Amino acid sequence: MTITGARVITTCPGRNFVTLKLETKGGLTGVGDATLNGRELSVASYLADHIIPCLIGRDAHRIEDIWQYLYKGAYW
Repeated sequence: MTITGARVITTCPGRNFVTLKLETKGGLTGVGDATLNGRELSVASYLADHIIPCLIGRDAHRIEDIWQYLYKGAYW
């Protein structure tokens, strides 16, 4: 189940809630909250510029592997 697409969604007038939507080769989608109070647009930019490129092509079943890769390699 390869991740083939991802996009950042910001919503809610007056407050930017940040959501990451992932899509797989099999047609499944998943969403996750990525909001950081007071820094929502920074989070959205970081996801789009750094995280999404790392996720494309990865196996969505390997959750722990993805988590460890991002945790050890990310600078925030």
